[in-house]
Amino acid sequence: MSIASEADQQPRSGRPPAAPARRFARTTEPNTITASQARAAQRREARRDEQAVAAWLREIATRPR
Repeated sequence: MSIASEADQQPRSGRPPAAPARRFARTTEPNTITASQARAAQRREARRDEQAVAAWLREIATRPR
């Protein structure tokens, strides 16, 4: 027996199928972050990454080989 015919024999529930999730729905609230704030946040993140790499390199340099 094929899967398609088995599906026809199974009882169906009385509820309708759920509506698909709105993954990319637009929000109604305005964007409150300005471009300069976004650039500043990116600069802070880049600086934090650079500092993390520098600290990691310092740590590796002090380890015995």
